[in-house]
Formats: sequence, structure tokens, C-alpha cells
Amino acid sequence: MASRTTTSEVANQIQPALGRALRAAREERRLSLQEVAEASAVSASFLSLVENGKSDITLGRLTRLIDFYGVSITDLIPNADPIQPDIVRAGEGTLLHSSSEGIDCRLLTPDMRREMMPMLLHFAPGAELEEPGRHPGEEWIYVISGSLRLMVEGSDVRVLHQGDSAYYFANRPHSFANDSRRKPLVAICVDSPPPL
Repeated sequence: MASRTTTSEVANQIQPALGRALRAAREERRLSLQEVAEASAVSASFLSLVENGKSDITLGRLTRLIDFYGVSITDLIPNADPIQPDIVRAGEGTLLHSSSEGIDCRLLTPDMRREMMPMLLHFAPGAELEEPGRHPGEEWIYVISGSLRLMVEGSDVRVLHQGDSAYYFANRPHSFANDSRRKPLVAICVDSPPPL
């Protein structure tokens, strides 16, 4: 029986490819690290570390860079063979790992050329997104295990528990956090259309 690839092994494979793709996007536009840093509010030294595969990147910062370069996540991350059926097996799918936030986000479609973007989220105890998201469309989240603190601008903070879900318009700034400092959080989030 073949051994399964661990989260850290997949992240170690994705980070260098993501870094190279970000460097290629910058160089195609003939921009310096400093110019990208000023436009995206991501420091030049940090960008250099990411481009060289020496640091992971938060989802918020990655989204800012994608917006700035005018690309999609599939332009930056290798994806599945587009000829095969749209099946993502357990443990497969592109993994975006943010050790600084304590969050893993696994994309549950083989590519981002869809009407929806389903993601499996794993939050370490006490983990939370460093910055709120905001994008066109709608978003739905479902808690598989643990407790999720949902913050949507203009609304009361809500805590969702196993089996709870929430649906809201994603153009309002929104953020998630693991409401527990002792237990991990696992949730499914679906964006429509994909923001990345």
C-alpha cells in the first residue's frame, strides 16, 4: 500500500512552485520587489523569502498579490490534469499552508475555473486569519468539528459549532477564527465565484 503524503510534505512541494510563479509574475511585469511591496503592502524582504521558497504566505497576502498581478490561483499553483474527471481524493487537492496563521486550506476542486470554490479548512487551536477577506459573490461555511468564530462587518460576532453553517455576502469584510485554544477546527467553506 502506498504511503500518504503528509500536509507538511505537500506544503514543502507547493511553496517553492508558488514562489517561482510569483517571481515569474513580477518579472513578466518588469517590477522590482520594492515596487510590488509598495503596491501590495507586503514587504520586499518577505516577498523575497516567498519567491525563494523560504517562507509560506498568508491567504490574505496571497490574495493581495493575485489581485495586484491580475492572475488567478491556478496561474500560480500547479493543478490536476484537466482531462481527468473532476475527482479530488481524500488528502489530495492543492494545499495552501500558512504556518504563521496556523491554518491549512485545501482546495477541493482540481482547478479554479469553476463557479464555486470549495475549501477544506484546518485551524490549529486559537488560530485565526490575520486579515479579513472581502471579495465579490457569496460565501457559505459549515463546521465539521470544533468551534468557529465568524466575524462579518456590520453583524454580531457569531460562534458556530459542529453541524452549524452560515451564509453571507462576501463583499462585506469577513474573517474566521478557531474559538477554542485547546481543540482544532475543521470546516468547509464555499466561495461563489472563486475570489482567487
